Amino acid sequence: MRTLFFDANDYRLLELLNDALNSDLDSGQVETLLTPYLRPHGIKELAASSGLRIAYATVHLLESLNSRKATERINALTALRDEVFSSSKGQLRLNRARVMIQIIKELIRSKGNPGRQLEFAHDFRSVASGRPSFVRDQLRKYHLLEMPEDWNQVSFDNRVHDANSKGRKSATHLMMDAWIKGIRRLTVVYYNYVDRKVLEELFSSAAILGITVQVAIEFKSVFRGRFVKLDWTPSKLRDKSDIESFFSHPGVSALMEDGKKAQQKTTDYVKDLAALFNSKHRASIEQEFGISLPHIDFDEMVRSEDCLQPSVLHLGKYIHRLALPLFIEKVKAFKKEYPEASYDRQAEIAMHVESLKSLDADTIVARYLQPSENTELPDPDKPGNSENEPLLLRMTPKELSDRIHHISHSSDLTLILSGLSVADVIEIIYDCKGKINYFETFSIKTYQGSSLLDRLPFNSLQKALNEQNAVVLKRIIHDCIDGIRSEEEKDPARELRLLEILDDFDSLRSFYKFSPLRTSIGSGSTGQSSRNIGMGFVVLETLPRKAQKEAKSKNKFIPAQGKISFIKEFVPPSHATGLRRLLKPFYMAPLVRSLYCRVDKLWEVKDFEIIDEGTGNLVPLGGINYELGNDFDLFDDDKPVKPRRSFRYLNRNLINISKVLCGFIPAFLTFSLTKDWWVLAYLGAFIWFGITGVRNIIQAVLGGGGFKRSPFLPWNEYVSWDRIADSLFYTGFSVPLLDWLCKTLLLKDQFGIDTTTAPLILYSIMALTNGMYITGHNIFRGLPSSAAAANFFRSVLSIPIALVFNWIIGLVLISAGHADVDVTLQLWAAVISKLASDCVAGIIEGIADRNQNIKLRRWDYSEKLHQIFDTFSALEVSNPQLNMLDIFEQPEKIVDVAGPDCVVPATTIVANALDLMYFRYYQPRASDFLQITICSMSEDERRIFFAYQMVLSQEKTVARMFVDGLVGKNFSKALSFYLLKHRDYLNEIKKRMRFCLMDDRQKIN
Repeated sequence: MRTLFFDANDYRLLELLNDALNSDLDSGQVETLLTPYLRPHGIKELAASSGLRIAYATVHLLESLNSRKATERINALTALRDEVFSSSKGQLRLNRARVMIQIIKELIRSKGNPGRQLEFAHDFRSVASGRPSFVRDQLRKYHLLEMPEDWNQVSFDNRVHDANSKGRKSATHLMMDAWIKGIRRLTVVYYNYVDRKVLEELFSSAAILGITVQVAIEFKSVFRGRFVKLDWTPSKLRDKSDIESFFSHPGVSALMEDGKKAQQKTTDYVKDLAALFNSKHRASIEQEFGISLPHIDFDEMVRSEDCLQPSVLHLGKYIHRLALPLFIEKVKAFKKEYPEASYDRQAEIAMHVESLKSLDADTIVARYLQPSENTELPDPDKPGNSENEPLLLRMTPKELSDRIHHISHSSDLTLILSGLSVADVIEIIYDCKGKINYFETFSIKTYQGSSLLDRLPFNSLQKALNEQNAVVLKRIIHDCIDGIRSEEEKDPARELRLLEILDDFDSLRSFYKFSPLRTSIGSGSTGQSSRNIGMGFVVLETLPRKAQKEAKSKNKFIPAQGKISFIKEFVPPSHATGLRRLLKPFYMAPLVRSLYCRVDKLWEVKDFEIIDEGTGNLVPLGGINYELGNDFDLFDDDKPVKPRRSFRYLNRNLINISKVLCGFIPAFLTFSLTKDWWVLAYLGAFIWFGITGVRNIIQAVLGGGGFKRSPFLPWNEYVSWDRIADSLFYTGFSVPLLDWLCKTLLLKDQFGIDTTTAPLILYSIMALTNGMYITGHNIFRGLPSSAAAANFFRSVLSIPIALVFNWIIGLVLISAGHADVDVTLQLWAAVISKLASDCVAGIIEGIADRNQNIKLRRWDYSEKLHQIFDTFSALEVSNPQLNMLDIFEQPEKIVDVAGPDCVVPATTIVANALDLMYFRYYQPRASDFLQITICSMSEDERRIFFAYQMVLSQEKTVARMFVDGLVGKNFSKALSFYLLKHRDYLNEIKKRMRFCLMDDRQKIN
């Protein structure tokens, strides 16, 4: 059965991944391959397969939350991103990459279940180059919405947590999951203070994935005997370069120190809560569930959960982790007893199992760790009365906002409205004098549809302030005063305070005259709970149409409306070549501008508002798991899941053969049953399939470089056999459609149209019929509408070519003295139409393949050149007394200057040069794009580029680096390639540099 289902590469990928998971893999073989300076399409391809590199990068990324491994995690994330992007081919490239990472995560989670792992391995490889419809199926399977390939969607989350506050995931892991969901903007919230090293990892990982990340620090302030929460988002903390200046500010340093003292009180509370759990709740759990929980060691919990800011959630998760093995043992004991037990005892056992199943981490927190269940301890959600309370926990909202405003005038403050009334909010924003910039109108974590009406008054207040509506604002304040007067327990001081604000309400209105009060919406996701909504939201209109329909069908909207606008940016090219150079004088004309400039399509969101009717246009990207947490059952079996024997998991070679046979049968039957001449009757199907197969091969080879392709890549390396099998499958069914139904039954028998009476009409109708058929199966296969339209257009272009072929063949037959030329042409009309169509297709799709290869090379070269110029700049900065360009032009000196302790070691320089050399010989169309790249450089850039390549002339030095592990221990192929081709490569680079120099002189003249 192994030969029928799954591919050899599926088993290989699974073997590699499990080796990495079980630490059987020699880390020295691949660990160096995760370094950022080695590109996925570069020299390391000769040292390790793509599957191995992806597997190791994912395991390396997810295996630990230890903050001391942040650098390794960031390197692994960079490598994983690049490897997945390089493996993702065809349309929906970004969406493919998202699904591929998600599948790898699922594969790792299925450790110990080889059947499920094998399915995931097959799905992973199928997604990499499979049909767009299959990619969309996988997106739906993992509850991921399709995102635009322009990556311009408005997707965000203004409140998430990582492992350094009360979350489960490291900053790098959090950014990866956010990218998989399609989130582009993220605000990570910490409590009372934030650590410098945490921010370095957060900003570094966000930059790798192109996510705009902000940091918010939540503080508690005292307002009328209770805590009010304010989030501070420092405006001058946007990326890694801002960290040093942020923490060097005296006000920030003092605030962080006070924040640590405030956070220490929370830590002390969690520690006391763990002790109380040991003395109080452990016994009740043992009595109720019959298990004996071990003693909860707080210090061990902190080390185990690796939490800088221990929380009740961390404690609950730790207790559940200790209890889960005991639950499983108890359930196994119940299973053994169940068959022999009495009916009443069976019912009792089933109730016990259900209780154990329901006691997940969330239930433990709710039942045993809430303040209401631990009245022996002071409630952490209520302010203390002691003067020894930390300073931050004694400050009012006004005092806190003044202190933050003194540190940074342009910082954003968000008021958390949970637990507040409109009267509270009016008083707070009046006291803070406009320093509150955002309302968190409701937290999705605690959101319920029934609570929406409670949030609408805040929206009315916000709207009145932003619109400077004095009438509505005055009425809202009056309503608050009337509400206080109607309460059973009067509060004269509160009423007097609101009357004072009413007398000065114009000042309240003026606070937001020029800076509107905006809305913040966040999920509060921690990754700890299975019952809260996951992170992320997206504005519906910014999604592709199919994703919009899917979101609407699931009715997943929340009652909030995003105000958005669509923007087109026309960006002129820095170096215009070819047609663009001719269009440059006219590029401001509307029609020409789109041809000359790069068009960036952007969405801009102005604000969000809560709505009282309709569904809004905000779609949550995360769902809620309503299943109770512990995954076991009384009646399940412990046998591993066998891989499913479905058509989708058939061996790929077998599937391709089946497709070809399924297409060949109708083609052969059509020719054999409708043709009397033995050549067409028995060879017609082979001729038809030969035209299609040869056309696919020729277009793939020409798209990869044609006669100028790399000698290291044989022609079959350019050919996708899956693609050819699909073409042959669908082309087989076009034979009865074109030759029998269209040409014979319809045109010949019904209208008397043939190659003699009306050849133009004959070939036109056959071409249009073929075009509609091709367009139809393109749409059925899930290809983009643009590709389907192009294939219809190609059929129209084939009409004159078919007429020319018909005329040429007719002349040949006449010259050969053939008696029945018209009859022969009529017999071969469908084949002639097919040949003409495939000739046009070969040109159009060959150009498309060429452009796709050039697009990939543009990505390879742009990333590599960016690395080269960055490293060169770093060397210039670190060696101010040296002229680095002069040193680079003397390759023998580079190793001396760029030693192991240098900011850019010599191994990085050599690896960059080797990658460029590998591109040239192993990647399709690299030679063409290399010339374009060199000629588009400035003179200084060319000198740096050329000097970088000349380091390859140091043969002994480079060879020693290979031996020392430049690309791991499996370096023999890479070293052989270098020794064989580096001299030819350097000579070629010199010729290309001279050619570009001559071209520049001609332009000047």
